[in-house]
Amino acid sequence: MRFPKPSSLGFRLPSVRAPALPGLRAGSMTRLLGVALRAAFWALALATLAAVLAFIFVAFVPMGPMGLTATTGDEGTRVPVPRAYLLFGLGAFVGYLGGFALILRHLKVIVHTLRIGDPFQPANVSRLKQIGLTLATVTGGAWVGQTLVSRLVRGALEPPSLFDLVTPAFSVLVVFVLAEVFREGARLRRESDLTI
Repeated sequence: MRFPKPSSLGFRLPSVRAPALPGLRAGSMTRLLGVALRAAFWALALATLAAVLAFIFVAFVPMGPMGLTATTGDEGTRVPVPRAYLLFGLGAFVGYLGGFALILRHLKVIVHTLRIGDPFQPANVSRLKQIGLTLATVTGGAWVGQTLVSRLVRGALEPPSLFDLVTPAFSVLVVFVLAEVFREGARLRRESDLTI
């Protein structure tokens, strides 16, 4: 059943489009995004390298006993921190920073394909899936790490709840949905290339 087309009332509504920012031409937003992603990637890559060097330093350089001072009220208590705990923390930090550097690297390549006008490449589907898996791994690892630390240092840190995983899980789902959208776009592009 077709609905009748409503008659015109004699006036048109203004078009709803995002206002252009002054000084930005078409395509310059993706260029700006590419520059921001490149800068963030290199900052994270350098931070990851610094964390790796700190891990190597703690692992191989002999040091005296390390301690952590926990203050409760007016007095402070010095708690010894075993080298294994410090190595675990630095290793988790390396994984966290490295995971986000990997995500930014994939995003940088996806933005580059967008800038050249060909975002629906089959490789972008696998990049988006890798972003989703990396995001899920980093988020799950951070949650498990916070849980372990809260159990090791009882009372000093609240254990994370399952509700802390809602927003990251939603983000992972959005990335996988985008991967399927890109897969469908790549399929449609391939079909249109075959029919021409």
